[in-house]
Amino acid sequence: MSKRLKVLSINFPFQDQNVVQERELANDRALFDFDVVVIRPGQFKGFPPGKLSLEQDIEAVMRVKNAELSRLWAQGGVLVVVIDVPDIYEATTGSGHSMRTRYSAGNYDFLDRGFVDCIQFGSGHKIEYHDFTEPFVAVLKKSEVAWTAYFTRAPGHPFDDLRFFATAGRGTALAGKMQYDEGNLVVLPNLTKLDEASFFEACAEYRYQRQGSTPPDWVKHVFVPGLASIGSEMEKLDKQISDLHGARKSLEQGLEERVAYRKLLYEKGKTQLEPVVRRALDDLGFGSTASEIISGTNYEIDGRTMNGSTPGILEIKGSKKQIGFDEFSPFVVKLLADHKATNVMSKGLLVGNGLCEDSPSKRLGDVVFTPHVLKAASGNSVALINSVELYWLCCVLQSGGTVDLDAVRAAILNANGYADLKHFCGGESPFGKK
Repeated sequence: MSKRLKVLSINFPFQDQNVVQERELANDRALFDFDVVVIRPGQFKGFPPGKLSLEQDIEAVMRVKNAELSRLWAQGGVLVVVIDVPDIYEATTGSGHSMRTRYSAGNYDFLDRGFVDCIQFGSGHKIEYHDFTEPFVAVLKKSEVAWTAYFTRAPGHPFDDLRFFATAGRGTALAGKMQYDEGNLVVLPNLTKLDEASFFEACAEYRYQRQGSTPPDWVKHVFVPGLASIGSEMEKLDKQISDLHGARKSLEQGLEERVAYRKLLYEKGKTQLEPVVRRALDDLGFGSTASEIISGTNYEIDGRTMNGSTPGILEIKGSKKQIGFDEFSPFVVKLLADHKATNVMSKGLLVGNGLCEDSPSKRLGDVVFTPHVLKAASGNSVALINSVELYWLCCVLQSGGTVDLDAVRAAILNANGYADLKHFCGGESPFGKK
């Protein structure tokens, strides 16, 4: 840490022994006695309602610290607030309707009474940066961000000049800055690991290098040679940066879509497994549709396949165990109900991600289905597809391998019982050795 910086941290741990550290905001250290103050607002735990006088305790602390912050900023100090879970403490004093008084305080009241209203509880890791010249962006990129709260809007006066340089997406904000008097306010998301060296460098820049007099209005009218050409070059760079951000966004979306195929190997829930199974079947040219209720019934099917020698009806199951008869038998009823409703006998296609917690290399073949299911499927015109083999086949396709898709669809639609896809996969297994 820069020896010139005198740093106080409240409720946020530092490894640097030169940092003065306190657990609670309620302490006797004057905030303006430091160059940099770091505060992660605590929660009002341990204060049962009615057992604490807000006027004498919490409100008094917030009032004193607010005044100390004004002095900190007046002398050019830096306040860094690590945004954490918002909390409001409420208590009622007195007795009887006419004598009772209700008090409330937020854990951000050391800034302003309304500051807590801008912050929403919520955790995550996603973060997008919007100003790569900002020193604290470099800090966050070198640290481990794990935000536990976010801004839903900018605060009101006197913090309405807060400008955000990091977000978690549209309508959210995670980090920002503003000049306050001669000093600065910086808000950062919660962190599990802080790169302290870059943090102190950023604080030193704000504390010593950003001080200066406020330019008078006439300054903007004074001619400076070369400003127009520099501005033009900056606009070109801004356009390039915007284009690069767009290209990265597109790549990120493609990455997410490609990684989602792994869900064929471990998901068992309806909302996560079904979409990726339908996408995989579409890769094979089946032309699947979304889930629906069979007309005139209360039976829901997981989708249909439209291409191939015969239409198909989907049933998609995932389980930590083998796919058992209790999961298979309702499907037969649905097939009969659909036949009655449409007068078309569709092929049953049951895609099973059985034994989903086991290594994929150990559950190729028909092992993911119980013997009862294998036997029942062969007698009810149902093809059983192992999602692990479906994943392998998709890997071949995504890698540019040659697959006879017509033959694959025919093999599935003609199967009664287990439909073996392994011989279509070829090449090295994506699962490694058993």
